[in-house]
Amino acid sequence: MKRFLLLLFLLLLLLGGVASGLYWSASQVPEFYQEALQEQSQPEVRQEEAKEFVQRSMQVVNDVRNKEPTWSQEFSEQQVNAWLAEELHQKYNEWVPEGISDPLVKFEKDHVELGFHLTLKKWSGIISLKFKPWLLKENQLVLELDKARAGLLPIPIDDAITDLIQEARADGWYIEWSQMNGNDVLIVYLDRGKSEFPDLTALGVEPGMFRIAGKAEVKK
Repeated sequence: MKRFLLLLFLLLLLLGGVASGLYWSASQVPEFYQEALQEQSQPEVRQEEAKEFVQRSMQVVNDVRNKEPTWSQEFSEQQVNAWLAEELHQKYNEWVPEGISDPLVKFEKDHVELGFHLTLKKWSGIISLKFKPWLLKENQLVLELDKARAGLLPIPIDDAITDLIQEARADGWYIEWSQMNGNDVLIVYLDRGKSEFPDLTALGVEPGMFRIAGKAEVKK
């Protein structure tokens, strides 16, 4: 009996240690998110960077509307994060799911890291995603998922992706959930099956920078 009680005590201690370790891992802040927080500009500078992001975005919109033969634009990591901080919640809060705040991105070679603070009833911490965006062909955007984590702890996202796809399809988007290169991928059909949409022909991610390019839709 004493040996059984000792083994039971050791087992409970081990399980408690594992649970504590998992909780600690889930509560940690990813390194890229910490760096992005530290690199944030002062409010007045951030407002100017957010404005620059909007201006560059509107330039793309105007080029598309004016049916420019080709168009291209680049966005810096600072501009995107400034817009997320200054305008996302203030102007587009209805787009943001409940419990999500402080989104930040990090641009690396061919990859994007996205992190945000998630507040639930029983847990609060940083959710992070790392993915590789690339084009399967014109207007077919692939988001190849590298990892998804709560703090430092890997998490499954199948249910969340399924809900996302259902909502996107309800809004008229064509999205597929598949496997490529041994990873889960989302394939987004940007033209929504409509020939009048402009063509996205190239995109690239470099350290600190994201670039896109396209061409006007040609009437046949």
